[in-house]
Amino acid sequence: MTRCLRAAGGIPLHGPALGAWLMLALLLLAPLSGCVSLPTREQLASLPAPHTGLPASDAVVDGRDRFRQIFCSVLSREGEVGPAGRPCAGWLWNLGDETASGQRPLPEADRSMQVVLVPGAFSECLGDYGRPFNDAATGLREAGYRISTVVVSGRSGSEYNARQIAEQLAAIAPQQAEPLVLVGYSKGANDILEFLVRNPGLAARVEAVVSVAGAIGGSPMAAQAAGVYDLLLDSIPNSRCAPGDRQLIDSLTTEARQAWLAGNPLPAHVRYYSLAAFTTRPRIAAALAPVWKLLLAHDLRNDGQLLARDQLIPGATLLGYADADHWSVAVDVEVVHPFLGVRPDKLPFPRAALLESILLQVAEGRAAQSKAGGNSTWAASSPSSRSMRRALSAEDTRRY
Repeated sequence: MTRCLRAAGGIPLHGPALGAWLMLALLLLAPLSGCVSLPTREQLASLPAPHTGLPASDAVVDGRDRFRQIFCSVLSREGEVGPAGRPCAGWLWNLGDETASGQRPLPEADRSMQVVLVPGAFSECLGDYGRPFNDAATGLREAGYRISTVVVSGRSGSEYNARQIAEQLAAIAPQQAEPLVLVGYSKGANDILEFLVRNPGLAARVEAVVSVAGAIGGSPMAAQAAGVYDLLLDSIPNSRCAPGDRQLIDSLTTEARQAWLAGNPLPAHVRYYSLAAFTTRPRIAAALAPVWKLLLAHDLRNDGQLLARDQLIPGATLLGYADADHWSVAVDVEVVHPFLGVRPDKLPFPRAALLESILLQVAEGRAAQSKAGGNSTWAASSPSSRSMRRALSAEDTRRY
């Protein structure tokens, strides 16, 4: 089906200053997207899974079947369908290549974990609504989970933000018996990896890292629309969004990210998990539609900001592919800016169930590592240690 997506001319340009700025971004990017053939759900589901095209050195451990079990079990507590009114199968892509295993019960929750959420680009510009899993974290805290969010610069590169993460984590009193789990959304995942490499002492306290729609491999859009982004970034009021080091866009180019991954081995003691996202037009927010359309020329599987294959940490356990755009998988942009977040498909992604499922999967991996005699001694990663992490992750998925 070929369709020209309209610029948002019919959407009123009013509201907070940041909303007007984001609308300007939409209007400037829309003419670049032109007309393309829009993929259908059936077409996307028939393609090989994005991770199957990765180089062997970046291969992931396929944990999709187990994560699907956990996520569906969490949703089933709400009845036949999840809280958003859609069955479990409607939220996670099943690409037909998952290896099914026997059904297992939900893992036991581990509320001793210190969970720290790290937001993505422009998060501080949106306040609380820019923080990943904001409402979901509130509910889980009420259930006894220990969840906090670190605030990082919304317009800076990962080196700058890694220092901010280090400063804030250093303020958390060391608790030797309590694991530290870092969950990074979008560019926040990159900031976490930078933090791990640059701060081995603090990194020794980290047991697991989860990337949710992480910008691990960068985005073609960082270079393709760099001029537009630079113009818009210069126009943001500093009172709402401090400029930081102004390296946001440069740090997200595909070339910069691939060079960083090649030159910065990750700590081997950390367990890594990735949840990627991609979807079709009905679930793409209005403000993401032009970029989603532009990215179709690179890969049909994208979330309106990133290609699905670029959202995976090398050697990580792949939790799955969410059927969601880049915002709905983690943040409530539509709450504060409904004209930007409006989607033809009105059902919100069940983020509370998603975050709880992620933490249950991490808890299960921790229990498996403990039984296997794993430890938390920091060591620099190498190709061989990546293989070691993959072997341990594969054992995690089989053990329970």
